[in-house]
Amino acid sequence: MLRALQIENYALIRSLEIAFDKGFTVITGETGAGKSILMGALSLILGSRAETDVLHDKTRKCIVEGVFDIEGLSLQGFFEENDLDYQPLTTLRREINEHGKSRAFINDTPVNLTTLRTLASSLIDIHSQHQNLLLLDSTFRLGILDQYADNASLRTNYHNALTHYLQVEQQRQELKTACAEAALRQEYLQFTLDELDKAQLQSDEQEQIEQSIRLLSHAEEIKTHLYAATQQLSESEQGNVLQELKAIQSECQPLHGLGPDIDDILRRLDEAIVELGDISYEISRKESEVEVNPAELERLNERIDLIYTLQHKYQVDSVSGLLELAEKLRQELTQQSDNEERLHELERESTQAEQAARNLATQLSKSRQKAIPAFQKELGQRLSQLGMPDSRIEIRLEQDTEMHPSGIDRISILFSANKGVEPADLSKVASGGEMSRIMLALKSIITDSTLLPTVIFDEIDTGISGETANKVAAVMHALSLRHQVIAITHLPQIAAKGDQHYRVFKENRGGQAVTDLQLLEGDSRVEALAGMLGGDHITDTARATARELLHIQ
Repeated sequence: MLRALQIENYALIRSLEIAFDKGFTVITGETGAGKSILMGALSLILGSRAETDVLHDKTRKCIVEGVFDIEGLSLQGFFEENDLDYQPLTTLRREINEHGKSRAFINDTPVNLTTLRTLASSLIDIHSQHQNLLLLDSTFRLGILDQYADNASLRTNYHNALTHYLQVEQQRQELKTACAEAALRQEYLQFTLDELDKAQLQSDEQEQIEQSIRLLSHAEEIKTHLYAATQQLSESEQGNVLQELKAIQSECQPLHGLGPDIDDILRRLDEAIVELGDISYEISRKESEVEVNPAELERLNERIDLIYTLQHKYQVDSVSGLLELAEKLRQELTQQSDNEERLHELERESTQAEQAARNLATQLSKSRQKAIPAFQKELGQRLSQLGMPDSRIEIRLEQDTEMHPSGIDRISILFSANKGVEPADLSKVASGGEMSRIMLALKSIITDSTLLPTVIFDEIDTGISGETANKVAAVMHALSLRHQVIAITHLPQIAAKGDQHYRVFKENRGGQAVTDLQLLEGDSRVEALAGMLGGDHITDTARATARELLHIQ
């Protein structure tokens, strides 16, 4: 249960501390006094979105802190899973700084909003008059029915199964599209790969072929010049270079030993004769190796033309690039084959996942259908307590072929407030006051089944007055015997039933409007109720009626 609420610097609230007790607490106040501000502040520690415009003083941060008694709620597992300190009196806190940055805490440990929201959903339920519109929403209706039927575990299993199926189906669809696109490319890829493989390319052949072509293209010229060079060096019968050098060597040989410079010259002549002899031999050998071969030249030109054509065609500048392209194509074709196998696996997996989800959806539908008679009966009893003894509620389920997040059911609620009138669609026949009472009846049933410790009703009594207000008050009070109930109300009949009564008021302080809270007891409570009964001019009759409502002599 909610033990205390502290609010600092929120909207028109400068600083406010509220202590709550078990049982039934009512909060009243004039329109515009700030009752909705209290609910807005409370919603922050329940995980609602924070806005910077809620700061009363833009230079200070806003703090909202709630203390909850959670002993006996079996929440230790939640605290262990989220690495939080478990305390029987647990504090939920939100802080919003002047820049709009929000932080959340559980027992002074920082947490994200999801964690805060998850814990808060186990502690408190807020119902406002705007939620009456939820009665028209199929998802909300099914959620209420599931809560009554205790379908939480089954619904979670179905949701997980549906999520798994949708994920697998999405993967299947994406891979199917990819395979279809790849199939359009397959013929081109295979043709390209066959063309490259047929060429039997070698990584280093282009340079070798180009060099060979250069030699073969100039073979005759090379042989002519090398032959002439050989003749001049050593083979000409008259005046070849080696003969001339040997003649020079013979002329200088008698001078050997006449000085180091002359001996050096003789040594160098010996070396030159040897070197030129080697050069002559190499030139002669090379000349004999050079072959004039038009057929080989033609073959090499055809080969290099093929390489150049492939490089131009596939926008690469080397044989290595062509080989890399071939390997890439080979991998892509292999991947396509793997994808097709994976697609078959996903098709089987998707079928199995769909069937598993559909089986759970069917179980969920059967559980709902089984719970409807008892739920309708109990709902009728609650509506009778709320002043609608002749009302009839019929809940009908129809199954869709498609699965949706809530299952395969479409739910309709038919309602009749009077005897002899056939039930019709709730949205078309229920008045605002009737919608409020139907929602209150639903909430009272679900609150009992979910064992939520605290329930807050925020002005759900719109469109209710007179004896109906007394009946609504009685239902709220009966609910407070099993849960902590906090009601923001404008009806004196409900306010009088409260074990605690707070009045929200607004006053000017230092030239600014400020919202504050007052605990009403004794005469102050009588005056407040009399004001709710009689307006601005409180009469003795209004005071007497207020005392009667409060059972004060």
